Amino acid sequence: MSPLSPVRVFGLVLLVVFCVEGAIMLLLPRLPTWLHGELMESLLDAAVLTIATAPAVWWLAILPLRQLFEERGRLLKRMFESQEQERARIAGDLHDSIGQHLTALLVGLSSIDSAADLSSARERARDLRELGAQAHDEVRRLARGLRPAVLEDLGIGPAVERLCKDFERVHDVAIRLKSEVSRRLDPTVEISVYRIVQEALNNIAKHAAARRAAVDITVADGALSLLIEDDGRGFDAGAPLLESPSGGLGLRGIRERVALLHGEFRVKSSRGGTAIHVRIPLEP
Repeated sequence: MSPLSPVRVFGLVLLVVFCVEGAIMLLLPRLPTWLHGELMESLLDAAVLTIATAPAVWWLAILPLRQLFEERGRLLKRMFESQEQERARIAGDLHDSIGQHLTALLVGLSSIDSAADLSSARERARDLRELGAQAHDEVRRLARGLRPAVLEDLGIGPAVERLCKDFERVHDVAIRLKSEVSRRLDPTVEISVYRIVQEALNNIAKHAAARRAAVDITVADGALSLLIEDDGRGFDAGAPLLESPSGGLGLRGIRERVALLHGEFRVKSSRGGTAIHVRIPLEP
């Protein structure tokens, strides 16, 4: 059940109170004579009004609020879990790539001391410079993944364009990008949209077996709309894939990011491909 807006809840509660109060006014003249009297009528009015409005207040206000707090707790828990998983991934990347390069550099520098002649030392120094350049490139790659500089400098459009080009170079998937964002957005929205596109492309690479994909970003009517499509094998959108740690972690992450921004998230999938629709409201 989707939660009602506060204005609608307030209006429905007032409507219930009005109807109950009107019914009480119609019934009071028909009550036994011993119930007539200012005190008895007031007590009866208050009791009936309380009994009649309590379920309405529960279903229209208390229950949605409780569900909202429970969902918020689940989102925060998953956000912390995602942070820990990201930290573990970064630690693994640092150990496996940067750590290995630095170890090789240290061993190589030690071997220069035992070089037979100057020519051998220079040759080893050239090899070490190449190794250092590889380590430098790896650091830049990790830094781009953590916080893309192009996103901070130029905005979401150029950042997603760079992301799509990097993806095409690594994976055999052709991406058509359409970006209609003419202004800078809130930094939280920009980094969230970037991560959503990143997660969706990772899903395409890991699970879709697609040959082509499309990314459309538009800003209109006070909201950002994002559409990511592929021509892969698809999946059952009604199945619990969104909760599956093996296949749906990326989609679950997208859904949670969108929920934290009070946006809308929809997935349509079939044998011919998958489409992810995201709409995020923007502050004026």
